[in-house]
Amino acid sequence: MKRFKFFSVVMVAMAAIMLTACDSDSNPVNNNEPDGNAKVRVIHTSYDAPAVDIWVDGSVAIANLAYGETSGYAEVPAGTRNIQVSPTGATSPIVIDVDLTLEQDKEYTVYAVNELANIGAIVSEDARSANSSKAKVRLVHTAPDAPAVDVKLNSGSGPAVFTNVPFEQFTDYIEVDAGTYTFVVTPTGSDTEVVVFDPITVTNGSVYTVVAHGTLTDTNYPFAVRVFVDNNAGDAFVDLTTDARANVMVIHASPDAPGVDLLLDDAVVNSAALEFPANTGYLEVNPGTRNIKVNASGTSQTVIEADLVFTADQNYSIFAVDVLSKITPLVFEDDLTAPAAGKAHVRFIHLSPDAPAVDITLTDGSVVFGNYEFKQATDFTPLDAATYNLQVRLAGTSTVVLDLPGIVLEDGKIYTVFAKGLVSGAGNKALGAEIIAN
Repeated sequence: MKRFKFFSVVMVAMAAIMLTACDSDSNPVNNNEPDGNAKVRVIHTSYDAPAVDIWVDGSVAIANLAYGETSGYAEVPAGTRNIQVSPTGATSPIVIDVDLTLEQDKEYTVYAVNELANIGAIVSEDARSANSSKAKVRLVHTAPDAPAVDVKLNSGSGPAVFTNVPFEQFTDYIEVDAGTYTFVVTPTGSDTEVVVFDPITVTNGSVYTVVAHGTLTDTNYPFAVRVFVDNNAGDAFVDLTTDARANVMVIHASPDAPGVDLLLDDAVVNSAALEFPANTGYLEVNPGTRNIKVNASGTSQTVIEADLVFTADQNYSIFAVDVLSKITPLVFEDDLTAPAAGKAHVRFIHLSPDAPAVDITLTDGSVVFGNYEFKQATDFTPLDAATYNLQVRLAGTSTVVLDLPGIVLEDGKIYTVFAKGLVSGAGNKALGAEIIAN
């Protein structure tokens, strides 16, 4: 899913009025339509298909319609019409060939959907009559690899506006009062916030079709949301964007694994091999379900693969943990709330595969973090900003297995300390500790 941000719907309506006021050679609209006609609009949402021509009963009716564009409404004689789609300027191949029964005085939108190899068409009957005391909105899902979604108000647990909308489905129009709304997208049946849009202003008398299109997996055709104005000519639209991202850090914590490449939706994001125990720092990632792969550097050998859901404006750490033969991802949501004055926040994670449960103590034996086993983590915990001499002890004992002298915790900073390496290791693989400034 790429970035979305709701522009003022008032601006959308103004754009529609401006476009209607202008002459349009490509999308003429005759307001004095004769009896016996229907109106048909085509929206091209097949992300990897070229620009196309639309044929009606063997003649080109709409020429050179590009991905993401709409033809606007055109008059078509009522009855059963043959609709074909071909690449612009060509008579073949015919990629869509459907017979549509169009009723007199009704209006329709034909959506070219799916990737080119599986291109097809879905058709909606449009209720464009405006309500002067309400706004009308519907949702159409044309992103083939996006899951079914719910759309809610204000938060992931807020009241539902649209529920369980899968690919190739459209909702009925709903009527809403004029006002400002915050819409949130979640996977169907979940409170997890995948996308949170900026507040939008909805105006009475406006009719909108919100189209989710593109793909989550092909960065050349990213997931996007486009709002089409159904009033007037039906050819005005505005893209919805947001600057909200998730922040994701990947940490190489597998002591015997080689340097690795990190792939996000199959694109390598690190410029050099990530070696144990280094990290990427926080990377901005589009919210939603992202495919994460960890490959041996410079190869296609994948040692970790996971589909992870990231929420906008949240922070995550992904640790590659355990020995190479058992390597696995360990994911944490990072609470980066600023510490109080004079404090630092510290989190401890036990990531030494062959080490027993441990305590983190002061040199006098006072326990700071007690009894943590492999893969267990503390919350971020406030400590006084100071320099500490810490020790790692076998849990519940005075046996020191690792000294950690001179740990500087600065006022206002946030840290992750993790036990790394192997008790049986030597050199860079020996038991130790790594500190990350989050």
